[in-house]
Amino acid sequence: MKKWVAVAGVTALGVLAVGCGTSGETAPSGDGPGAAAPSVPKRENGKLTADKGARYTRVGLPVMEQLTCDKGDGGFHYGHSKDIRVSGTDDLPLREDKSGGDEISCFGFPRIQLSKGRVTVTAPDLTARTKLFDKVADPKATLDKVFEKSLGAGKGERPLVGEPTVVTTPTAVIKCQQNVADSFPMTTCFWADYGAVGSIDYFPPGGKHFSMVQAVERTKEFVKTALQPAAGS
Repeated sequence: MKKWVAVAGVTALGVLAVGCGTSGETAPSGDGPGAAAPSVPKRENGKLTADKGARYTRVGLPVMEQLTCDKGDGGFHYGHSKDIRVSGTDDLPLREDKSGGDEISCFGFPRIQLSKGRVTVTAPDLTARTKLFDKVADPKATLDKVFEKSLGAGKGERPLVGEPTVVTTPTAVIKCQQNVADSFPMTTCFWADYGAVGSIDYFPPGGKHFSMVQAVERTKEFVKTALQPAAGS
């Protein structure tokens, strides 16, 4: 809810107390809260296919297993430069029928509860922001620029945790980074293809960072089902 800004916008980090949450999917073996995360390569040796000219008309609600999605921020807003945006794309041509980014939030069950002091609020499992373009000539270079402008070196008052994970698939490049928003462990992924750039913020199920493995897989799922191709693409 928007009132969270006055509470979660505190600069100093506090003690985290969170209720039960879910990522909406079964974690891989050894990948649950409190367990050692499986080994994830810093960069998968995938390769983007050549640009086939496919572009999108809009961002629709993704079809994601065990998650219910809707337009908007899900009633949750950190504020004070802690919300993740898609920065560093000013030199890319926006789609003529798009004036800016589309925001979508998805919730699972049980709901993730974030608590600070006497205030407890319900957070989405993820919040995504997507921008559509006529052309992203170099998705990899664009992704690196967006990551650096949006989150790199703790920009937006989000200290980084560990190293980023970069995955290249035939259709998109994904870069994920664990970080801290106020006192809450977040996992954030940025992605890019030839017609769109986006960010997805994963909130902490069980009070732990959403794993990089799951974040990458969820991001692939979002990109695959949310982008609506133009006729003939």
